[in-house]
Amino acid sequence: MNSILTVSQLNRYMAFKIKEDVKLRGILLRGEISGFTNHAKTGHFYFTLKDRESAVKAVMFNSFASRVRFMPSNGMSVIVMGSVQVFERDGQYQVYVTDIQPDGIGAQYLALEQLKERLASEGVFDERFKKPLPGFPHKIGIVTAKGGAALKDILNILSRRYPLCEAVIFPCVVQGEYAAGSICEALEYADSCGCDLIICGRGGGSPEDLAAFNSEAVARRIFAMNTPVISAVGHETDTTIADLAADLRAPTPSAAAELAVPEITALYDIIDARKNALDAAFTGYISGLRHKLLSLENELKDNYPSEALARIRSRIVSCEERLRAAIKIYFEKKNAEIAGKAGELDALSPLKIMSRGYSLVYSGDKLIKSSSEISAGEKISVRFADGSVEAVVQCGKEGN
Repeated sequence: MNSILTVSQLNRYMAFKIKEDVKLRGILLRGEISGFTNHAKTGHFYFTLKDRESAVKAVMFNSFASRVRFMPSNGMSVIVMGSVQVFERDGQYQVYVTDIQPDGIGAQYLALEQLKERLASEGVFDERFKKPLPGFPHKIGIVTAKGGAALKDILNILSRRYPLCEAVIFPCVVQGEYAAGSICEALEYADSCGCDLIICGRGGGSPEDLAAFNSEAVARRIFAMNTPVISAVGHETDTTIADLAADLRAPTPSAAAELAVPEITALYDIIDARKNALDAAFTGYISGLRHKLLSLENELKDNYPSEALARIRSRIVSCEERLRAAIKIYFEKKNAEIAGKAGELDALSPLKIMSRGYSLVYSGDKLIKSSSEISAGEKISVRFADGSVEAVVQCGKEGN
């Protein structure tokens, strides 16, 4: 007679039997992810792996999930490695995943693309956050490997193109496990040293060699910098995440140095042109001031007290001359009028008549106009033009 089992005993037995089966250890499964959950507190991955006909539960604990180079998502086709075990509480078997890889695409490439998408969505690559480069930097920080070819190229070009600036080296590891942390530390230190501009990069290499410049930590450190950063990773075809996060991307370290500073000979030409323009402007300005000064001087001369008095004196003299001329003309006119009247009076004067032989007879003060007005023996006075005589009338005689 069979013994009666509890549910727990059954599940434990099935778990033991499945665990004992070596064929269910280290298996590889291909399927599509569904119901993916990244548990925030534990870091465990929970998902369902399915194909067209079936599905199986899967779990990937944090100890393995933390090593995955990309973030799994629903609908992604993957190949997982793990073992089949029973979850005794629910009596359900599931796959305990120890590794997961994209099906048909490299994990590293997928992780890189996902990181780019995430950083882009956060605005890390946004053009509106790009800082402008200084036109004439005084101090340039160089974050790269000490003694590398990239450093030599940068220093050579800086000294040739623009020897006026100071180049400060902030050495770091640019390749290997500790490269990302070393680059971040060097960038942070350079940012605090008063640099006007920072060049960060290295020479060319394989994708593995450039991995540090594709790290999230370096991208975020560049984005957080107060100093403008030129990314100078020596590769032409691919663009690293550091290139996208930097304020300016240069294809090579040498190109970064050329972009960082102006050509000093070109500056000399600009200075000469501006000097000539300044000289011309200064000459024109001085000429304008001289013209204005002469104008003011003439205006001031016109307003001198002596000049004003001279002008007033000249006006008085002119008025006096005009007045004298007017008076002269007036008197000449009056004299002419008087002469005319005198001529008229002279023509009518009794003396004028008397000078032609006529005389006036007075009896006392009375003018005798007729012989009937006097009688014989009367004394009369006869006035001629040149004098008078006294006479006594002898006899009267009536006229015809």
